[in-house]
Amino acid sequence: MGIRNNILTVVLIIIAFTESFSVGINIELIQQDLVAQRYKSAKESLQCLLRQNPGDINALYLELAINQTEILDYESYSLEGKQFIAKADSIKNIIETKLPSLRGQDSVMCLFYLANVYGGISVMHAKVGEWIEGTKNGLASVALLKKVKKVQPDFLAANLGVGLYNYYFGNSMSWIPFSGNKVERGLSDIEIATRSEFPFNYAAKNSLCWILIDREEFKRADSVAGSVLEDYPENTIFLRIRSMIDLYTGAYPKAISHANQLLAISKDRAPVNWSDMVAAYYILVESYQKSGLINETVITADTILNENIPPTFLTMPQIKKNLKRIRDIKEKLCEK
Repeated sequence: MGIRNNILTVVLIIIAFTESFSVGINIELIQQDLVAQRYKSAKESLQCLLRQNPGDINALYLELAINQTEILDYESYSLEGKQFIAKADSIKNIIETKLPSLRGQDSVMCLFYLANVYGGISVMHAKVGEWIEGTKNGLASVALLKKVKKVQPDFLAANLGVGLYNYYFGNSMSWIPFSGNKVERGLSDIEIATRSEFPFNYAAKNSLCWILIDREEFKRADSVAGSVLEDYPENTIFLRIRSMIDLYTGAYPKAISHANQLLAISKDRAPVNWSDMVAAYYILVESYQKSGLINETVITADTILNENIPPTFLTMPQIKKNLKRIRDIKEKLCEK
């Protein structure tokens, strides 16, 4: 189903801020920019922080979180994953060096940062099929998140990574008696994480949506996606989720409407989000075909198949997959 999350996806629109951030920089605006996918603006503001204090762990981690979120959004793991891992390793070393000298809430936040850096590295490895490294870093991430929960049980944002691990691990071990308890406990933790502070809650809602889709609980998934789109109506991550739900449930007029909205926004983004753009065309092509609109199906398929997509993006697995789906639909129609 084109699910963006998997067993190691400890996802992470994670930002925290403390008094160590410089006066005059509006951290909430950076958060808003990030959730609204205004990455350029978020990066520019973040660079102001780093120029004033290059060694600030909060700012360094925030920079990594912006980078990771953009890669997750564009699904550009194969293009930018190695560069991200190198940067993450550097920041991980800085945090690990600093951690022993910290106490109290500073120590808890540093543990949380470290867990999510390991989680981010895990995601990048897993998304390109490097499962051994992905698993190793994923396990390290979960172990640290459990420490955070032990020290501060009400740290709801830490529930996301632990919940994802339990949910997917429980599913992969479904043949073992009582593994279902681990699955349901994991799902409960993810739902709890959706009630964490902004912007942690949006990361949890993204993960929850894809899990609910995988469980074919489409109505619940649509409700979660809709709650985000009420605040951010042009958020393509959740527009894509809603469009896919429409397609899976046979709500083709809605799928066409939402996919056209996703397509228009994707075209206007700088840089163009080719992953979202091709996905929008796939949803349109299949929705037109299922609706019996043959001319619209062929015209829409030809439009994207003749699009001058940069060669580097044509190597991305999700883009290749959706283009193949489009070609297959068109070829079957032409055979008739």
